[in-house]
Amino acid sequence: MAIQKSEAIVLKTWSFRETSLIVNLFTKDFGKIGGLIKGIRQAPQRYGGLPLVFSRSSIVFYERPKRDLNLVTQCDAGEQFLPIRRDLEKTNYANYFLELLDAVTFDYDKNEGLFELTVDSLKTLCLEQESWRIARIFEIRLLNLSGFKPRLDSCVNCQRRITAEGRFSSILGGILCPRCFACDSRAKATLRGTLASIDYIEKSSWQKALHLKIAPDIASELVTILTSFLDIHLDKRIKSRKFLI
Repeated sequence: MAIQKSEAIVLKTWSFRETSLIVNLFTKDFGKIGGLIKGIRQAPQRYGGLPLVFSRSSIVFYERPKRDLNLVTQCDAGEQFLPIRRDLEKTNYANYFLELLDAVTFDYDKNEGLFELTVDSLKTLCLEQESWRIARIFEIRLLNLSGFKPRLDSCVNCQRRITAEGRFSSILGGILCPRCFACDSRAKATLRGTLASIDYIEKSSWQKALHLKIAPDIASELVTILTSFLDIHLDKRIKSRKFLI
């Protein structure tokens, strides 16, 4: 069994028997992994404390390729993101971020960009920022980094460049040009400002994305488009979304 080290974000925890804990972790160096921490509930000080959901920890584990769970021997608490834990709204958004991250990733599929995106989102959520804005940035960048990105630069059906008002098709995964509207009768008319906002958020720095001015109608349309797209292409409903404001 190889000994491995990595930074990790705690996605989920479950009690196992009377003394142990099962953890679902998204690591910087190995992607998503499962782990068993033996005896931690009985003697948490031996492991650096109990791992908390959406905390950032430094872990050491024995990699066990033929088993579902690796043996975690060290889980030192790093950032606990305490301002989030003291605020119900922020806690709900943090849980939403982790549920989305869990939904788009597979075991041992390393994605350092997704790790850094999640850390940046949690750090920013600790500050006095608009939670909904952080959520839109997280959703857009998560889709881009995980390969689920919708096609917005040209028609998803005929590949022609969009020169007029397009319609967004969640089912087909992108924008339809006027010639192809019939391909999806449920496709929604989309403001150019909405598409421009998505493009800007994908390509700009984190700080510039945070300071992008988003008009109320565009903010509303972003929610509609991204929610529909995520529900269809993740093939599951994100349960924590219903708690968001």
